[in-house]
Amino acid sequence: MAPLKALIIGGGVAGPAAAYWLLRLGAHITLVERAPQMRASGQQVDLRGQGVPLMKKMGIEEAVRAATVHEPGMQLIDRSGKTKAFFPVAESGSGRQGFTSEYEIMRGDLVRILYALTENHPNARHLFNTTVKSFTQDDESDAHGKVHVTFQDDHQEDFDLVIGADGTGSWTRRIMLGDGAPDPRRSMGGYIGYFSVPTRPGDSDRATFCHLPGSRIIGTRKDVPELTRVYMMFRGKKPDLDAALESGDQARIKKALADLYQGGGWECDRFTDALLHAPEADDLYITPIQEVHLPPGSWSKGRVVLLGDAAHCHTAGGYGCAWGLVGAYVLAGEIAKQLTKGDSSPSAAIIQGAKNYEQVFRPVATSMHGGYEWFEDLLMPKTTLGIWAIHAFARVAAWLRLGEMSGLDEMTTKWQLPEYLELDEDRGRAAL
Repeated sequence: MAPLKALIIGGGVAGPAAAYWLLRLGAHITLVERAPQMRASGQQVDLRGQGVPLMKKMGIEEAVRAATVHEPGMQLIDRSGKTKAFFPVAESGSGRQGFTSEYEIMRGDLVRILYALTENHPNARHLFNTTVKSFTQDDESDAHGKVHVTFQDDHQEDFDLVIGADGTGSWTRRIMLGDGAPDPRRSMGGYIGYFSVPTRPGDSDRATFCHLPGSRIIGTRKDVPELTRVYMMFRGKKPDLDAALESGDQARIKKALADLYQGGGWECDRFTDALLHAPEADDLYITPIQEVHLPPGSWSKGRVVLLGDAAHCHTAGGYGCAWGLVGAYVLAGEIAKQLTKGDSSPSAAIIQGAKNYEQVFRPVATSMHGGYEWFEDLLMPKTTLGIWAIHAFARVAAWLRLGEMSGLDEMTTKWQLPEYLELDEDRGRAAL
């Protein structure tokens, strides 16, 4: 059988992870990224839950630990800067998780680690400044069917498998679903943004968050001595900000954000002044808090399949990176199982493997979707009384060590990482 030829669209976390696992099957991989270079940027992320054993299975634990942000824990403070509750990181190797993971890492460092797994592999092509214009595919009944891809420069290639790992606003998903399909993104009624400011003496190395009236939170995290990373999270309608975002004018966006936090107490004035004037704050990134809700059975269509946020985004839910890694593994594993059975064509094996991937992974990947608006309201209260209540609850929770947990719900906690012997490199290649 000829080697599987796969196109992966998106070079964040899930895409390079999928490349790693498919290469173990002897596949030929093309990974495209619309940015002109590796997107090794972004703020602090973490690996938790089933993402931890998966990271170890990929052999990258040592590299991740070497790049880990040594954050001692998370604290809530009031508007005078006084600590109201502190949740320390769980003891290393305990298997427990907290608000700060044992594996805190800057997103860019994680992306570099994942790229390093495949960038020198003879069967892997990494193409930057490259996008897909369109694709069509042969009927699912065609045993030799392909996906026919047209790139932005109008050159065409055929692939056995196309994976859309291109984020919440996935272009792959739009093409796959077709014209007239509803947008599956669902607003959760808020935004999260972050930017960098110059460090000052006294900036805490703890993750620090301060609630403000009006369903606003401002916080900091610190991964390097010279910079403090500022986070802004808020709920509710903000017409001026929405108009600024629609315009795309960065200066206007900064002004709208600053207006939301100036005079708020703690370090708000310092951070908003830096947002408006410090060059370090030019890394500002802001995104709506969204979920992607696709109907059951629509993570794939034929030989095209969605991965990561393109399939099941839950912005700032804490499991985005973990699920990106795990989903890539499950997808490759389910395809490998079908390919190694040998009782169907490679095309049929890919189509069925993609369907099985959704059946296996969807229940846990979407377990936090929907029905949590009340929880978001609780976490970001509108009133001073509501802030007092959340601080009181947090003090009790910290004393009882309730922050240490392996998941946020029963499904996430109990779900076990599948084992795919077919992804053993020697066995997988021999079977194919």
